[in-house]
Amino acid sequence: MPAISTQYHLSDAFEPLYISILVICMIIAVRVYGRVQSNIARESVTKSFQRIISVYMVYISVDMMWAAFAFHTLNLTMVMILEYIESGLLSLFTFCWFLFAEHYIRGFVTGSRRTTVLFALPYIATIFTTGIYVINEIGLAGNGGLPKNLLFMLNDIPDLFYLLFALCHTLLRMFREKYKARRHRYFVIIECIIYPAIGAGFSFFIYTVPYIILGILPSIIAVLIDLQNANIYTDALTRINNRYRVDEYLDQNWEHCSEKKPIGIYLIDIDKFKIINDRYGHLEGDRVLVALADSMKKMACEGMLIGRFGGDEFILIDSENHDPEEIRRELRQFLKETAAERQFGFPVTISIGYAACTNPLEDMKNVKARADASLYEDKKRQGVVRVG
Repeated sequence: MPAISTQYHLSDAFEPLYISILVICMIIAVRVYGRVQSNIARESVTKSFQRIISVYMVYISVDMMWAAFAFHTLNLTMVMILEYIESGLLSLFTFCWFLFAEHYIRGFVTGSRRTTVLFALPYIATIFTTGIYVINEIGLAGNGGLPKNLLFMLNDIPDLFYLLFALCHTLLRMFREKYKARRHRYFVIIECIIYPAIGAGFSFFIYTVPYIILGILPSIIAVLIDLQNANIYTDALTRINNRYRVDEYLDQNWEHCSEKKPIGIYLIDIDKFKIINDRYGHLEGDRVLVALADSMKKMACEGMLIGRFGGDEFILIDSENHDPEEIRRELRQFLKETAAERQFGFPVTISIGYAACTNPLEDMKNVKARADASLYEDKKRQGVVRVG
């Protein structure tokens, strides 16, 4: 939809192209929505992404109705009403995109309901303004004499606010992020703000192609690809790297290890985990696994990669030669704090094995075997396994 009414300038010759683009975008949007599964990301991210796609599909549907009237000038009043509605839907879309970005980067806006409502006020204002224009155009309030361009200008203000806030907040979080792999994922939010902005810019000059809708589509596809790529490397329960990602990381970095820059491998095992599962149930066991993963996330810093290696065994790769005893101490402390917060009715402790590689020619399996032997020794020191 163009930024202002253009029904007098549209030729029937452009109708097949315009409608075809809308139909293709709708088909792709429906397929993308069907690909978004509940386990593809955190629940808040998944729901907010589904909300974006839903609003996008409604926006396309209304634009189809607008095109049916605008290309044939069947009812100029209906054309203007649909343009007003599309303006309001575009504001809803930018608000939903803003909320998705906040969920994605774990921003403060979605941290409390009160803050979310506060940031919804600009969008609520656009609903009110759009409603006034619609009933004015119908003739229920006034004679349709309100300046049409003013509505689009008023609704553009919250749109710009949401997009600029999401962009600036994402950039700020990205520059503060100490973990390079996570920092890279913020690029998808920045990328997805740029595409619709470019489409909106083109729509001011070329009215015969739905550039805003075309600009939104690659953003939605980019998010889906990013979520799916992250899911390939992510353990479904703990949301940290899986064994596939850990092995890939080691393969990529193994040849760079040396005496000055060793690669440290920490194997972490939950003590008496089978007893926890048997006595308290597998759901409680899952909570323990998540607690350990969250503790590792808190501790991880630049040069570290964490992952679930299988069952109750986790792994930490350190390529920055941090002090092993300090790593052990910090991880146990973080786990102690996390377990206290989640009020487990039993002690949650871990054993940690460590081995370092300083020679890229050493077989990776040997280093993992040394770390596993160190893990067993740690269990014996803590009395987790019986000796003799």
